Order: sequence, then structure tokens, then C-alpha cells
Amino acid sequence: MKMKRFVCCLAFSFLVANMTPIAFATPSASKTAPETLIEAARPWKDKLYRQGQGEQCMNWTREILVKACGAKFATLQTQTPWDMQFLGADDELGPGFANSLASEEFGEKIDTIENLQTGDLVFLRNTYGDWSEGVLTHVGLYVADGQYIHRMTSNNGYVRLENIPVESFDSGLRLSPDLCE
Repeated sequence: MKMKRFVCCLAFSFLVANMTPIAFATPSASKTAPETLIEAARPWKDKLYRQGQGEQCMNWTREILVKACGAKFATLQTQTPWDMQFLGADDELGPGFANSLASEEFGEKIDTIENLQTGDLVFLRNTYGDWSEGVLTHVGLYVADGQYIHRMTSNNGYVRLENIPVESFDSGLRLSPDLCE
């Protein structure tokens, strides 16, 4: 009987020693908001987004932000974008415009391409239309190595990974970590 109890205890000890209880398991490293943003954006590369509809860069960017950071990005917008001084009296503000998230209220403004980090929003000025010089007209997401992913207006709606056009670059936005759930 003692031998049976010893073998039973030994077997139980071995089993317990080789188990990792869920409560004590090491959690896998969770992804950062920038990683989650790029992970949500990459599958769109070279795919159509709202084919034939112009001016969809912010709508695509918002779709990625909603997927990665939560529903508040569906309508979140500033009333004081960085390009406010260049807008005319009849120019509208709204969540569909490229400048709608261009504000320090949502994070840190980045002034040079070299200082951008993966997941930063990229704002370009005067990429199309008859806007005043300095108006933000295009937005995408910085990937790395001077490239960003964005939904182009000029190619019937394809999402592309391309070099940021230096001549049109205005700024970037590093989102506040508390904005992403």
C-alpha cells in the first residue's frame, strides 16, 4: 500500500511539475497600436477600395483606424486642423476630409519624414484640386523606410504602398497611445 501511494504521489508530482497553470502562464507580447494599424492595412495593398469613388483616402484610413483602435475613429475629428489658416470661408470640416485628424489633440505632430515611425498618420498637402497652398488633401499610414500605405484618388481606388512624395509631405501624426483601445 505504501509503495502504491508513493508511486501515485510521484506520478502526481511529475504531472503537476510539467503543467503550466493558466494563471501563471507568461502572456504573449501584445501588439502595439502601430503594429495593429499596419497589420490591418497591409491586406489592402494593391486591392480596390470603393472603386470609382474619388477622395476616399480618409475613409480608408478611418476604416483601418476603427479596425485597429476602436469605433470612436469612425467620426472622431478636430475643429482646428493644422491647415485651418489655409482653408477658405466656404471650406467644410468633416470626418471624410484628410485634415480631420491633423491636430495635436490626437497626438504628437511629426514635422519630417525621417522622424516618422511605423503606424504614424502621414498628411500630404495640395495633391489634387483647386485648394489654397498648404491645405491637407491626402492621408495614409507610415509603414517604414520612407514608405506609406494609402488609398489613392488618382488610380480609381487602389490601395498602394509607395514612397512618400517629399514635395507634398506636410506632417505626420503619432497617435496618443490612449486613443487605441
